[in-house]
Amino acid sequence: MSPNSEEGIISQTISSSSSSSCHYQCIATLSGNSSYVSGLAVDGDSLYVASSDGHIRLWPLDMAMAMVREESTSSSSQGEVSRSTVAVTGSPVKCLAATGDGLVSSHQDGTIRVWRHAGGRRRLALRAVLPTAADCLRALLLPGGGYVEVRRHKRRAWVHHVDAVTALALSPDGESMYSVSWDRSLKAWRLPGLRCAESVAAAHDDAINAVVAAPDGHVYTASADGTVKAWRRRTGQKKLSLVCVMERHGAAVNALALGGGGRVLYSGACDRSVVAWENSAGAGAGGADVRMVATATLRGHARAVLCLAADGDVVCSGSADRTVRVWRRGATAAYTCLAVLDGHGGAVKSLALARGGAGCDRCCACHVEESSSCSCAALVCSGSLDCDVKLWRVTVSEAIKGSKVHHVGRLLGLIFHLFVWLSNFVEFKGAGYIYIKGIRSTGLWYQSKQSRYQEVDTQALGTYGYQAFALMRATRRREMRQGKHRDEMATLLTN
Repeated sequence: MSPNSEEGIISQTISSSSSSSCHYQCIATLSGNSSYVSGLAVDGDSLYVASSDGHIRLWPLDMAMAMVREESTSSSSQGEVSRSTVAVTGSPVKCLAATGDGLVSSHQDGTIRVWRHAGGRRRLALRAVLPTAADCLRALLLPGGGYVEVRRHKRRAWVHHVDAVTALALSPDGESMYSVSWDRSLKAWRLPGLRCAESVAAAHDDAINAVVAAPDGHVYTASADGTVKAWRRRTGQKKLSLVCVMERHGAAVNALALGGGGRVLYSGACDRSVVAWENSAGAGAGGADVRMVATATLRGHARAVLCLAADGDVVCSGSADRTVRVWRRGATAAYTCLAVLDGHGGAVKSLALARGGAGCDRCCACHVEESSSCSCAALVCSGSLDCDVKLWRVTVSEAIKGSKVHHVGRLLGLIFHLFVWLSNFVEFKGAGYIYIKGIRSTGLWYQSKQSRYQEVDTQALGTYGYQAFALMRATRRREMRQGKHRDEMATLLTN
């Protein structure tokens, strides 16, 4: 894979109706895959990329950050870092999951491969292929084991997946792993012993496309039958039991993701929507079963939603319309589309999200008395059918409600609204008035009575102030195109 440095110029700032300003930039494009990208996994500062040709490649994310800090990175050094194939398998990879000490991959041939780090994370060594021969023998010898009929005139051991393993999910404690397949089965694995502990033969009526494991012990599966199901082991039981069936989508459900610390479940489907589910029963790890209700439906994609990634209050959705949408959950459970990441030449098949960066860490390191805005950064990794992986830097800044600067910003917003309205009737004259000296893409400048130029951060103006700022700039540019000039009014600088 080789990065395309020209993608770094794709940058845009947008403002949403929730007093938030979102800036996003495509910082790198990882190319060189011979087939489409089928899976992504972030492990610390490393990004693993799986493709349908069975190759697993490694890209160090710290190098991607260095590309942002040093725009003059030479093309030769980029090529040296990008060419890193850590594993070659004999079957197309469907999904990747990082375990901390290695990697787990699911494949088209119905197997699961467990990898461990070798050579300082620069290479993967195969640890086992699941199910192992010992696991198959144990399943036949134990009471209640043996073969199961998977289709007419075909029988396999119950520990086997007989079709492509589409998704994997690791439990928060790292002791268990769950796998789902197009054969409609859900299996639970014990990672320390690499054993299949349980198999639900007909978990859904159609192929299962996604699975996630919540911190409270629930396991969620999504299927082409249009439903999402919740499973858990009740107190005193060793088997997974069905506790809830969620029906909201009108088509096959392709992806699942957990956000809000595991309290919010997101599902994406072929009906072009993303549904947010929350538990209305308030169950904990040892409480009653969940009762999930749909709290929001996120619409905006033109085609099927194929993948999801969530962390905290941010959720990303990738679609067959070749875009990635970044959504944010507000304090009142209202969602806002912060950005539409457009640049892929094919459907977006996989996503990975890494939080952290400039500013505060997940909106918790700010001090209201000292900071006027909260800036949270995320690195969004998107893989597509065009065989490329794009790295997006997304930064969301929001004025902190309750701070002095926030209230002053709202007041300035009202003043600018009044100024825009009066500018249609009144010409301001005299040095005693505050008037706009110039507006640039980086901020707004004004001149006071003392003729001192001062800068106002547009992100602190609030929603109304930013809208007025944009309206004034558009009005002035339209007047300049028409040959009109009002020298006593705002002089807007157009770069």
